[in-house]
Amino acid sequence: MAEHHIIVEHRHHQSYPNESDLALLRSQHTPRLSRRQLILVLTIGGICLISLYAYWDIMMITAGATANSFAAPIPAVGQRKNVNETLAQQLEREVRVLCWVLTTPKYHKSRAIHIQRTWGKRCNKIYFMTSAPDDELETVILTKPDKYEVLWGKTKEAFTYLYENKFDEADWFMKADDDTYVFVENLRHMLYPYSPDMALHFGFNYKLIGNPPKNGSYMSGGSGYILSREALRIFANGVNDSSKCRQEDNQAEDLEMGICLYNLGVPAGDSRDASLRFRFLPMAPFSLLLSHYYGMDFWFFKYSYYNPRACMNCLSDYPVAFHYISSSELYVYDYFNYQLQLYGRTELTEYLPQKILPEELQSFIRPSDNVPQ
Repeated sequence: MAEHHIIVEHRHHQSYPNESDLALLRSQHTPRLSRRQLILVLTIGGICLISLYAYWDIMMITAGATANSFAAPIPAVGQRKNVNETLAQQLEREVRVLCWVLTTPKYHKSRAIHIQRTWGKRCNKIYFMTSAPDDELETVILTKPDKYEVLWGKTKEAFTYLYENKFDEADWFMKADDDTYVFVENLRHMLYPYSPDMALHFGFNYKLIGNPPKNGSYMSGGSGYILSREALRIFANGVNDSSKCRQEDNQAEDLEMGICLYNLGVPAGDSRDASLRFRFLPMAPFSLLLSHYYGMDFWFFKYSYYNPRACMNCLSDYPVAFHYISSSELYVYDYFNYQLQLYGRTELTEYLPQKILPEELQSFIRPSDNVPQ
């Protein structure tokens, strides 16, 4: 008789974990960050957020500059008067600029002569203020010694000489150092809307500190500054007033010039272009084009009257002057601006801005927007 085996299958009912069991399982299998790892993650995240905000801040201000509430009004386009001459030729005839360069005999051959051979030859007149004559330079001999400590005294003497002897030679009078480069055509175009009979001066604006009010500014001596004919007249007739201008020859030349002109009632103009980009720069251009070159704690960003930015779009397309330019670099600048050509470059549409009336002048001089946060 065959055996039959009966296999009995025992079924076990599966039980499900409750909420407390699940929480225990999660705590046992979820990896935890150590305190050091958590600090590292938070630090990296913070740096990324700060970098993104800084980039956004620069891009928004640069891109939206024309809509900024401090933007200078854009003059309407005027009419060319003579189509038989270039715009540069017309400006040279209508906006007469006398340039004077402060130098010393030590730098006649290593600096001054190279300015005369490059940008200096584009001024209507150029004079080199120094303490000794030079047969290759148009020199004016000053009586003050060749010392940095008396630059203010030399500047007073130079401008007074120009007023007494060269006043009819120009409409505008520009002071520059012997390591300055000036784009004279751009300077004339910037000055064209303004009458030389307006009391006005231009340059790179720094904040006036001390007794003058917070909205006072003075021009950097390094990148140069330019006085209208009327401003020169007021300066020369008021510089000996001890209540308005420093009579001693010491102290910083550009600062004392700014204080003197302010006290004499000569307004400091806004030389930025319509997009709020600087035309004058008291340094070489790479310092403002390369954002990593200087930190934001650099004195330039603190004392600039108008809010400075460091980016590839922060300098005007039509700059006027740079500072700390070596003699060899003067020729490089000349080559890139007057010889270099590019195939396919878009042809520039030349124009002249509309003249600014005296009663409109204040609307083109904006208050400082470089306010500490």
